[in-house]
Amino acid sequence: MDILSLHRKGLKQRTIARKLGISRNTVKKYIDHPGLAFVSQSSRNRSSQLDPFTDNIAAWLEEDIAYSATWIYDRLSNMGFTGSYEIVKRKVRLLKAERQKVAYMRFETEPGYQAQVDFGEFQVEHANGHVQKLYLFSMILGY
Repeated sequence: MDILSLHRKGLKQRTIARKLGISRNTVKKYIDHPGLAFVSQSSRNRSSQLDPFTDNIAAWLEEDIAYSATWIYDRLSNMGFTGSYEIVKRKVRLLKAERQKVAYMRFETEPGYQAQVDFGEFQVEHANGHVQKLYLFSMILGY
């Protein structure tokens, strides 16, 4: 650890902070508690004000994925949620991203074995104001 090795060399906390480009408070924290340097940030589980309402949010998104975070926040506020809109927005974004992960398997065929066909109609307005209807037939061979 750089902080501890610099501290052992006799450098002051302010000098270590300036040298590493970090806060003096951070330097003091790691000097006072050297074991924190080896604790993973992800292993520190914190509870959220949103935890009791997570099932409600998941149920609403199961009902309709198009529900917005503002709509969900309004419903949660009526249920007694006192947290901020930002944590609701982050949670909704995370849950929507998990639901929308769709895997597509690559599909290949022999040349000329399969095709996709689309048919459509379009209206084109010419410079003289005349509107003409055009039809489009599209056939794409898969390979």
